[in-house]
Amino acid sequence: MLVTLLLVAAVGSIVAFGVALTVRSKKDFADANQVVPGIKSAAPASWAGAHSPEAKLHRRLGETVRAARNNPRLVELGLSAQTKRIESEALAIDERLVAAGGLPVSHRAAAVTALEPHVVALEDAVSTLITSTTVGQSKQLLEQVVSEADIKLQALAQARAEVEQLDNQVSGHISEPDLGEPGTASG
Repeated sequence: MLVTLLLVAAVGSIVAFGVALTVRSKKDFADANQVVPGIKSAAPASWAGAHSPEAKLHRRLGETVRAARNNPRLVELGLSAQTKRIESEALAIDERLVAAGGLPVSHRAAAVTALEPHVVALEDAVSTLITSTTVGQSKQLLEQVVSEADIKLQALAQARAEVEQLDNQVSGHISEPDLGEPGTASG
């Protein structure tokens, strides 16, 4: 009887450990599929380990955001606003990747390929921020590096807006670009 109870307790412990490990692994897998930690991605869970071009680009976006977030120098240098812009742009690109990944196979490759330069540009912007900024640099050099990264991020945002406008025109939701008030220049 005692041996049976010990055997049941051991089996119960093993099962409980297995369940806990499964739950933890599932959570870790879901967390790894997020582009920005803490923000759920619309990407399929399978993208966390898939080898499709869209899944690889999705993971590259996540790696890029984590690289920016995990660099303490960006916080030290007061570049948290740039980090937020990087996260925002990564989420916007990821949204487009998810949409492209849902297209029919005949259109998917071209749509995903069109998004790759946006991922590369975001990676370049983060790389510039990380490798070119140190606490010991002069204020002028730091401002130049931040300005260059901001220009890349602005170009990405503008390109994304243009693509969205084209998508709207193609889908029949034609809207004129906002050019500001008459007599004023927009920028």
